[in-house]
Amino acid sequence: MMKHAMVGDVLEGTAVKVYPRYAILLFDHHETGLLHISEVSRNFVHSLPDMIKIGNLYKVKVIAYDEATGAMRVSLKRLTTAERNRSISHEPVPSEECSAVALKAHLPSWIKEENLQGGKHDDH
Repeated sequence: MMKHAMVGDVLEGTAVKVYPRYAILLFDHHETGLLHISEVSRNFVHSLPDMIKIGNLYKVKVIAYDEATGAMRVSLKRLTTAERNRSISHEPVPSEECSAVALKAHLPSWIKEENLQGGKHDDH
């Protein structure tokens, strides 16, 4: 059974959706949390999309968790200075997921794709 977040936990999550009044963050174990515009700053926030960007990581505090639905609410403004500065420990990736077996299985198709593209990249 996976451990779920608890009220008071400090987590780091990636913004995956941003709406005018709230954002959805994705955390370890595929948990999601709702960050309401009122929980972003102690100052007035005119536009959440101006402050929260999709793909960025945000350290937040869990302020509510409904065990029945798994719904989680999080806050940026409720983090203490110490919590903001403390590093986040993430779950270690199991060693079987770090093996070269997956790489070896995908390598032929990646080489084929690279050859079909003529080795061209759009990196400039």
